[in-house]
Amino acid sequence: MKKPKIEAIIFDLGGVITHGGYLDFVKHYCTACLTREGQKKILKLEYEVNLGKITESQFYKKIREVFGVRLTPKQMHDLIVKNMRSDKGLTHLIPHLKKAKIALFTNSIGYMALEVLRKRHLSSRRLFDRVFISTKMRLAKPTRRAYQYVLKGLRIKPHEAMMVDDRPENIRAVKKIGMHGIVYKNSRQFKRVIEKYELV
Repeated sequence: MKKPKIEAIIFDLGGVITHGGYLDFVKHYCTACLTREGQKKILKLEYEVNLGKITESQFYKKIREVFGVRLTPKQMHDLIVKNMRSDKGLTHLIPHLKKAKIALFTNSIGYMALEVLRKRHLSSRRLFDRVFISTKMRLAKPTRRAYQYVLKGLRIKPHEAMMVDDRPENIRAVKKIGMHGIVYKNSRQFKRVIEKYELV
């Protein structure tokens, strides 16, 4: 049986290329964000900041107001950035995938993603041919328009692309438009799955 051909692999940042940071911050400092009602509120705020409708500072102020987190916006920002660690197994593997185009597409709290890429030395062309940030695009996952924007930027069709993301809802969305998708767990799991495809 012939392997499906993949011309581009698109990686998420938090939970894939890096770990810790935002999700760890929410679990530790904002347990109210994790209730059913809290999740609805935090998702709405995330979506607004991902699209650039509110600034990063406004996002943190809202978290303070809505959830009672007793930290300043600067403290929240610094905690998240400081604790984002790169996935060394994956970042060592990516240069070996270079038959395909390699892109990063991330929802970002303001322009934090760019800061994290710079501070963790992940912004070089050695890793990514293109970087797509939601706040620059004014489009965010998991909307169809956001994925179509990335595909157009990479000049590929949906069936030629693989999205790698830690959130199952984002992978469900890409599959609806004909893309391939991997719900990322770790670099070993990713390597096993990507070997089932032909990179071109």
